[in-house]
Amino acid sequence: MSESVYVRAMRTEDVSQVALLEKQIFSRPWSVDSFEKALTYPEQILLVAEETAGKKKAIHGYSIIFTAADQADVSNIAVDPAFRGQKIGDALMREMLNRAKEKGVREVFLEVRESNAPAIGLYQKYGFSQIGVRKAYYEEPREDALLMKMEF
Repeated sequence: MSESVYVRAMRTEDVSQVALLEKQIFSRPWSVDSFEKALTYPEQILLVAEETAGKKKAIHGYSIIFTAADQADVSNIAVDPAFRGQKIGDALMREMLNRAKEKGVREVFLEVRESNAPAIGLYQKYGFSQIGVRKAYYEEPREDALLMKMEF
């Protein structure tokens, strides 16, 4: 990852860039309102990977995890396709899990498209293992999800 990209908490002023990235990556994207509402809940951890080189700051990725007591669910982790392969997803995942652990989380769950080998590899790197399959979980295109879990 470039030294000019760092991970920080998402802010309200980031939402429009994040929503554009969301629309580019996912077939069923969150709305601007959904991101703004998510920012109001203290049990949710929303992060962005921001490039700070030059005059214009750009968001190249983001992640969202919902926490409840000692469990958490990774909702979204996304990297701008033009910046994949630069360890941005890795940095987002590491920071997201560190912040969840600081909140007392002991178990983390997520779903991932069974065809998304790069994401599965990233999750396995952080100790996630498959515990089930959710049939036809995703739409556009319809696909099964692997249910994964890791423990601290």
